[in-house]
Amino acid sequence: VEFMAAVMNCDLHLTDKLAAYMAEVRRLGIEIVPPCVNRSAERFTVEDGRILYALGALKNVGPEAMKLIVEARREGPFKDLFDLARRVELKRIGKRPLEMLARAGAFDALEANRARALAALDALLAFSAAAQEEAASSQSSLFSGAAELPPPRLPSPEPWPPAERLAEEREAVGFYLSGHPLDAWAGALKRLG
Repeated sequence: VEFMAAVMNCDLHLTDKLAAYMAEVRRLGIEIVPPCVNRSAERFTVEDGRILYALGALKNVGPEAMKLIVEARREGPFKDLFDLARRVELKRIGKRPLEMLARAGAFDALEANRARALAALDALLAFSAAAQEEAASSQSSLFSGAAELPPPRLPSPEPWPPAERLAEEREAVGFYLSGHPLDAWAGALKRLG
């Protein structure tokens, strides 16, 4: 398992190779844990005989930007999207990488509706900037007992249907990770050979 994770780390940004490695990992019966801001590192890691998908392996996302999330998580897991926005300077990560995290389901532990997580990014980026500014100003103030910045109201779009969810995930990862559009017909296809 460690060997496969190391090989995958060597080709972190080569989607075609990662897809081939994923097929081999599945063939070997090794479980892959999807990307998650509360569990995954910037690179592929192994936990309890399972490979944790790397945050930095998503398209348009680099391992360096993901170190910010991993470092902030040392204080403990993120409680929700607002907690993430308070603790991580999101503008240093950028909107495009955050979009890929939302599409891939890396925020699922914080917000199960991926459409909502994606639609909330502008508000979260603004909230993060304000929270970072407030934290910087309260550190320099003698009286830092100011009230905590209230979180913004997030949009509430309908969750994506399963096919769209898989398509968005494929856009972020480069291949189908948590399922495949033909999975619903796997039994029938197997019978047909």
